[in-house]
Amino acid sequence: MPNINYIVTAEFHIDKGPSLVHQYPHELPGINNLYFLPELMLPDQIHKREEDFTLFMLYKNKSTKQFQYLYQEKVCEDKPYFLYTIVQNQKDENYKRGSQIKSLSIITKLPYFKNFKPLLLICLDLYFKTDSIEILKNLYESINAKNFIISKSIKSISIIKKLLITSILDLPIHDKIYNDSEFRKRALGIKMNETINEDLFIRKDLSFNSIISFNEMDIPVRIPLLDLPDTIGDYLNPTDLNFKPNAINILNARLGSNRLHNELTIYGLQTPPIIVLINAVLTGKRIMFVSYEESSGYIIDHILLLLKLITGGGILCGLLTNYNIFPIIDVSKIDLLNGCDSFIAGTINPFFKENDKFWDVLYDLDDNELFISTQLEGQWIDYKHSIISEDARFLSNLQLSLFSYNDDLTTIQLIFRRHINEILRILLSSKNFNTSLTPKDRDLILLLDGIGYYWSSDATKLLEVSCYQLVTKKFQDLLYQGKLVYNLLLPNLANELNLMVDIQHHLQSLNSIDKTKINEHEIWYNILKFLISGKSLEIFLLMTYLIPAVSSASISTTSHGGAMTVFDKNKGIELLLLNLFNQDDQIKSNVVMILQELQDNFVCGWCVNNFLKSNLVYDLALDDLLN
Repeated sequence: MPNINYIVTAEFHIDKGPSLVHQYPHELPGINNLYFLPELMLPDQIHKREEDFTLFMLYKNKSTKQFQYLYQEKVCEDKPYFLYTIVQNQKDENYKRGSQIKSLSIITKLPYFKNFKPLLLICLDLYFKTDSIEILKNLYESINAKNFIISKSIKSISIIKKLLITSILDLPIHDKIYNDSEFRKRALGIKMNETINEDLFIRKDLSFNSIISFNEMDIPVRIPLLDLPDTIGDYLNPTDLNFKPNAINILNARLGSNRLHNELTIYGLQTPPIIVLINAVLTGKRIMFVSYEESSGYIIDHILLLLKLITGGGILCGLLTNYNIFPIIDVSKIDLLNGCDSFIAGTINPFFKENDKFWDVLYDLDDNELFISTQLEGQWIDYKHSIISEDARFLSNLQLSLFSYNDDLTTIQLIFRRHINEILRILLSSKNFNTSLTPKDRDLILLLDGIGYYWSSDATKLLEVSCYQLVTKKFQDLLYQGKLVYNLLLPNLANELNLMVDIQHHLQSLNSIDKTKINEHEIWYNILKFLISGKSLEIFLLMTYLIPAVSSASISTTSHGGAMTVFDKNKGIELLLLNLFNQDDQIKSNVVMILQELQDNFVCGWCVNNFLKSNLVYDLALDDLLN
């Protein structure tokens, strides 16, 4: 399959409006049903700006091979095509309004489409001068001449290992990946005799680069090291420089009205809007982002940020197909929106703000306010729930990372990943095992009782479960209807012998203040029994990384250039290593054997050994026990 499948250009004429001009290498299949294409490629208010971009998704019908705008589960391919468009408004007194507006689009399955922007800008500039299809042909051939597939082996890497590798942030893995080709191959599971694509070269930021020659220039294009489900762009290295300011924007938003809803404003009028947005997605609401003053690109970037938050970089997926994502839409698509139970849509048209029958939640980006529709069904009483510990921890860590520590973008994304995983565990704490089993899972064996989110007391559990009770019901409906997918359901974490342990549950129980109800012997013994191979070892290590720090007190100054962050330590590994000092010899013996098992796996062993080197007390304790 080519890297980009089609190139399309569109222009705006004051007398005729928007229209398609060129489609290369041939006319798009299904173009007659996509008559609104030029309207979406040339966003409203473009005459106010020199440059903008738009994005929307197309789905290919498996039988007709034609593109369509709405996803249909039984009819369409399971991955969308991204139609990414850059638009320019160049001054030209020969045209009415004193300018001409043209756009250039690529249609591709590559989710890192933004990395082609420099090439598209050069091509569009040339196209303005000549309107020649030959320029489009040259761009098409230049990009498709390159092979962006890193390795056949990388394609087969499990979601567990992808999540693990993209969670390792407090170790010097970046330099090792860059400098050591043998390490790179072993970490990514590439066969030693397998040659990595000659069109690519490695970078220090956990990505590859390719050089594309176009218009007598060599232009670099960054290729993500790993692809993650439902991730637009590169989860580890966001290409959008506005990522952090947009995150601050959402964190600083406010509720724009006194309307309350039992699935959204779970803490009454004090509910942070970022929590309202998360709950809106998890309960399948119709969400609209609107801005009249900013560009369509600004709106789209906020929508992509919400997707990064809610998916956790591969933790939750299904949104790009079943949820209905319309990054930019106009008034003419109202009938289409009315046919969707759930959607996330962006618009420049203020008409939508005044008509709340078309949405459930609206985010006004100009005023940075969130509104709840008056027509949304539900109760409207003022809830008095105290904020649950996970939401409080998430907001605190995110604020510290954004405002105090000035952390890198990957650290902020790990906050997202850990939080969405914790919230999903809360929502599934009663259903994570028995009701999620399919007939093929019936032979799975739960080694140790205790699943789902861990609460330190029944009273705390009762309060926090009741807070999220209605969110839980709606989310579980979406999950078991197949509209959303949680990749870390317990049956997905079984080892090769069909044994299961909810490792995160039990590690967090070991960290609780009241240990009278906990059998530490049983926990460590069964974890050791579970660890039989590379797969189970990687599951264990991933779970240790997904445990959030208890509070901002768990900080150190050992990395990130001396800046303090809550992520310098792996809380789960620390829980393991602390038991090298346990008074119980049997527990110490089990912990030592667990560490030995981890060290036999390349990635897990490398992580553990680096952690030991940076914590001399643990290293000495292990050495003493071994000798």
